[in-house]
Amino acid sequence: MEPNKRGQGAALARWRAIQSARQTSGAHYGDSATVGAGLPILRTLRALQAGGDRIHAIAGVLSGSLAWLLHQYDGLRPFSGFVRQAWQAGYTEPDPREDLSGEDVRRKLLILVRATGVALHARQVQVASLVPPALAAVPVDGVHAALTALDAPLRARYAEAWKAGGRLRYIARWQAGGPAQVGLAMVPADDPLAAGSGTDNRVAIWSDRYARQPLVLQGPGAGAEVTAAALLDDALAIQAGQRL
Repeated sequence: MEPNKRGQGAALARWRAIQSARQTSGAHYGDSATVGAGLPILRTLRALQAGGDRIHAIAGVLSGSLAWLLHQYDGLRPFSGFVRQAWQAGYTEPDPREDLSGEDVRRKLLILVRATGVALHARQVQVASLVPPALAAVPVDGVHAALTALDAPLRARYAEAWKAGGRLRYIARWQAGGPAQVGLAMVPADDPLAAGSGTDNRVAIWSDRYARQPLVLQGPGAGAEVTAAALLDDALAIQAGQRL
């Protein structure tokens, strides 16, 4: 059991090695906490497919820290100030650029897509980082002073979204046979991914059964308690003899 995303969400060769080891050794591998903290996203994908359903597309807000930032941001106060608040609250990594880069979201999307049976390479996921080049070049000890480089670009994107009546969300998207993308996007106010609050993750799944209207899962996407609960769920499932 693990919440670490660098196993199944890294290089495709590593993912294949993990799957092979599971199949040949008969070992259990609890990965429920790797995406969505305690949300049953992976379990739902696997249950749908076990019942004969086919997954056609997945879209989601998969970062608790970025969800919090974009729920808080009002286009008036500097975005950099909210990043510092998120860091102080423990929502971001020690270097908040790791959250803002979108790489963590890429890993989560890879885990979800691969759970559908699609052997997606990391390079096939286009990632639009929120970190401008000037901020990316700053040494770690100077990051917080340089966060102001975020303010003008985010203010402009927020103004565009507000004028169009939309919401800014950092979204991961994949469509079978189509592109896989991660980045900041404007979504209509009534879009399934526009709602939520705080660190909420929201995931929409389109399939044969959920073709016209997606199946939507929502809940806290960060926090020690919900992550620990997901690990405990896997442990109890293994103890009960369920195959993971």
